[in-house]
Amino acid sequence: MLGGMCSPLLPAVLLITLALTCHSQETSKPASRDEVVVGERIIKLPPPPGFERIDGLEPDKDRLVESVLPASNRYLARFEPLKTGTAETGRSFNAQVMRSLESREIGDRTFAEMKQQTKTELDQAQETIRQEIAKATGKAEKAMQDATNADAALSVSDVAVLGYFGETPNSLGFTLAMNVAAKTSDNALKVKGVIASMIVPVNGRLIYLYANADFKSTADRQWAEQAVTAWRDAVVAANPRVEGPPAQTSIFDGVGRSAIIGGIVGGLGALVAMLFRKKSKA
Repeated sequence: MLGGMCSPLLPAVLLITLALTCHSQETSKPASRDEVVVGERIIKLPPPPGFERIDGLEPDKDRLVESVLPASNRYLARFEPLKTGTAETGRSFNAQVMRSLESREIGDRTFAEMKQQTKTELDQAQETIRQEIAKATGKAEKAMQDATNADAALSVSDVAVLGYFGETPNSLGFTLAMNVAAKTSDNALKVKGVIASMIVPVNGRLIYLYANADFKSTADRQWAEQAVTAWRDAVVAANPRVEGPPAQTSIFDGVGRSAIIGGIVGGLGALVAMLFRKKSKA
């Protein structure tokens, strides 16, 4: 009799299971340009005011910029000034994630317990990033040559962590400065850049937020720090708050180093994209 009762229910059970499975799959797909997926978790990334998301619109430029990023990191989104807006050229934003942590549950409590370790690593990493930057510069040169069919040269110098800012129990901001020179056969740029970086857990995933600006005065550093802080607040407000598990020291190995290199290479990628855009219009 039990078997007779189960048979009519089986199709209904299968339908319910299928519906739940489909719903689970749908929740891991972005529903709009303001969303990205990190470790099967939806993260909302509202664009900074006056900026628009530009990755995914020009595949050639995406491939060029992404080829420069180290294997340890992945771009989540990149933003440039609105074409009809008033934001200055030479300014941009991007968000990244450390690949080894994409599926790790890291919430407010998790990060708060390990923030000091991350800060210590940031201080120590300054002495060991030169080789990584040289690798990234070489990759960028090769990518530019392949994309533009022209000789290209890049150099990065005087990289320095200027200090910390916008620190909260569950976020850590730091500022980088560097000199960058880039040229192709048709174009040349030489700039001093400032990069304001923010490490913050968002919906249980550790995210790197960056604001880049050409550095002409202290006002540019102030803009970058204030802009990425405001963006952090908007991103955190748009997503669920997750406490997360207690921290494990081994999980956070490489977080600070990856954040520094990601910021520098992200700034370099923005410059490479600018040169590529000028080459494409020529």
